[in-house]
Amino acid sequence: MKSSIFKFLGDYSSTLKELVLRFEDLLWDQPQAAMMNARLFGETLVNMIFEQENMNEVYPLKQWEKTNRLYNHDIIPDDIYKKFEYIRKNGNTAVHQPTEMDIEVAKQAHQFIFDLGVWYVEVYGSYKFNAPDYELPAKQIQEPHFIQEWMKEHQKKIAEIEKQLEELKQEKQQNTVKEVKKINTQKVPKHERIVPLDQYKETFKKANFDLKKTTKKTAEFKHMEFGEKDDEAYVYLLDNVTPTIVVHPTLIAKAPQLEEMASEPLKHTGLTKFPRKIEDNTKKSNYGHPFTFQTNGELEAILIRIGEVLNSRYH
Repeated sequence: MKSSIFKFLGDYSSTLKELVLRFEDLLWDQPQAAMMNARLFGETLVNMIFEQENMNEVYPLKQWEKTNRLYNHDIIPDDIYKKFEYIRKNGNTAVHQPTEMDIEVAKQAHQFIFDLGVWYVEVYGSYKFNAPDYELPAKQIQEPHFIQEWMKEHQKKIAEIEKQLEELKQEKQQNTVKEVKKINTQKVPKHERIVPLDQYKETFKKANFDLKKTTKKTAEFKHMEFGEKDDEAYVYLLDNVTPTIVVHPTLIAKAPQLEEMASEPLKHTGLTKFPRKIEDNTKKSNYGHPFTFQTNGELEAILIRIGEVLNSRYH
């Protein structure tokens, strides 16, 4: 096997090393195929970071959702986020576009992959790790006019990522401000909690769930496409320390993909549309299956899946 600056990755992941060596083999002659491997490299590395951080997925997240979650939790800094997104976006383009990808895209991705690999080993690997000097595999340089065309597209793509990153920053700041305002303005005793309605109301609306009523401990939502008597279409947002929604137990039973992600049944008097558990021949509190989440994106993903399950009952 030929020498590569990526040999250090083999000590941490044989999969990463195999993907990046394949990327280098394809770089000059088949840049589009190379970028497909770059995309897989990014996905694999993000999954490894999730595992290192013990970030359980309540719902199978897409690649961009995972990267956003890592950024929102301050696990990856701005520059690492940008490099992950550059590889993801151009990797997706390589998969879907019919024409051959510009070599300059793959060359830039090569350096970003190196930077990501070094960052990962420095953070999660050995403190004694000394990164090799970056080096692009030797090959002839492209004609200047090809490079100019690539630079236009490259700058456009980078601008998109910068805008995306800025939106994420603003969302983080807004969430922080909202939490501070709640602490400062709401006269709630320390032992009491409140339903985080303001923080998540728009996400429910976006996923087609309408707010029906609120109590001190719950907010009741119903999917807009189903009738008032369809109890399975209701979802409750609780006042838990960890953001939590509760789903109708019979809906969970009809959907294995939801059942696998759901926690053990939770009893709560505020789940008025849900059935009551029978214990010792006596009806106890209403109950359902809780799902916890960390961000609006995770909540939206769960709600969309619930909507899909509701629709599937009639197909």
